[in-house]
Amino acid sequence: MAMRSIYICLPLAVALTIGAGFARAAEKPESLIPFNKLDAAAQARVRQVVPGYTFYRKVRLPKPTVRARYDIFEYLINHLDQCSIVAQLLKIVEYRSEQRPDGSYYADNRKGAAGYLWPLLAAPGERLYLAQGADKKGEPVSGSAVVLFRYRKTQPGVLECELHGFVKVDSWMQRICALFFLPFITTTVDRRFGEVVDVPVQVSEAATADPAKVLKLLDTLPPEDAAKMKEFRALLTQQETKP
Repeated sequence: MAMRSIYICLPLAVALTIGAGFARAAEKPESLIPFNKLDAAAQARVRQVVPGYTFYRKVRLPKPTVRARYDIFEYLINHLDQCSIVAQLLKIVEYRSEQRPDGSYYADNRKGAAGYLWPLLAAPGERLYLAQGADKKGEPVSGSAVVLFRYRKTQPGVLECELHGFVKVDSWMQRICALFFLPFITTTVDRRFGEVVDVPVQVSEAATADPAKVLKLLDTLPPEDAAKMKEFRALLTQQETKP
């Protein structure tokens, strides 16, 4: 009887996830990934996850519409370590993202999630990342993910964004649990993937709305951090450059 319950619950769980924005491999969401724009090394990293991912999700972003200068937003997306410095000053986050010698970023949000993010593609309006880490809050999951972020300027000072995630859970037991609990980990998935871009969104909006305030906060940085922020400071004092 217990085995029969498992067979009934599994299809039901998967069916529920589709309505929540998840999809199975048969739906081919991997066609979203711009393989033709990736070099051989980046393609190899993507193929650690795709094909073979446990699930795909189009993430519900906290703010899909961003009211910020395009050049400020793009700079922060390209310099996540600098972005986290400003985010700390603005009290958006309590932690920092650190760039490692291999180009990856490491962050520990001190709330149960930590991991690495490797930029694989920086094309106009498009970024692709490989993420590896673990989340111990809620339904615990560890593994790898390919994260596709797209954004476009719809009018002066307004950008529209979308985020797609392909997750490969580490162990077979976790994969089974993930399939069972996908409807219940929706919030966790959205929150963790959304954090990749939500911090740059908030910082870019604050810097666009009140650059003088951000410049004043930058004046409080110690010399080592201040040296990192010279290019960003210069950007804040310039007129917006067209994308």
